[in-house]
Amino acid sequence: MKMLMQRPLYQDSVSVFQINPKKGCEVDLVFSTERYHPEQEGEEHLGKCSAQVFFKNQKPRPAVNVTCTRFLEKKRRLQEDYLLFKQMKRLKNPLDIVSIPDSHGHIDPSLRPIWDLAFLGSSYVMWEKTSQFLHYYLAQLSSVKQWKTDDDAIDFDYTVLLHEFSTQEIIPCHIHLVWYPGKPLKVKYHCQEPPTPEEASGTEEGSAVAPTELSNF
Repeated sequence: MKMLMQRPLYQDSVSVFQINPKKGCEVDLVFSTERYHPEQEGEEHLGKCSAQVFFKNQKPRPAVNVTCTRFLEKKRRLQEDYLLFKQMKRLKNPLDIVSIPDSHGHIDPSLRPIWDLAFLGSSYVMWEKTSQFLHYYLAQLSSVKQWKTDDDAIDFDYTVLLHEFSTQEIIPCHIHLVWYPGKPLKVKYHCQEPPTPEEASGTEEGSAVAPTELSNF
């Protein structure tokens, strides 16, 4: 769950050049990162990343090659993952939650672990759906249902609202997530696409039809 530990903070440099007008373009960029929850440590723990991102014309899911420095050491990351895991496991009653954040933009501290894990799974969905002209932001977690399993994994279904910036559409996505610390995240999802010809051609390629392992990069 390294994606939970650090997040993009600001862009240092970017260059774009066409690989092939018929295929797409490649973006080279350098950006800085901060901890996902810097307030927990009282400092930002900045890191630096460089990335090559290749966008295929009219296709979702860019190909990304990222190299980062100054990430948290592996042992520390696993400790924080297990802390989140224990918080989720302590939720004994079935979850029946709506609207995180609430109408005032507030997230109750007791619900923060749920938001964090939903944010991680949603990040995978947003990456899968992103194209050269479409990009997304997690606007709200609208429902959550946690399942009891025979193993120790966290297993739950939830619905999120994704905000697509260029079209200003709000897109509901139903996500099933399975996670255990130290193992790849498994995500299965279905998003309700706007009924437009432009989006119709990319619906199947932008939706997962089977659980997919999210590699930790």
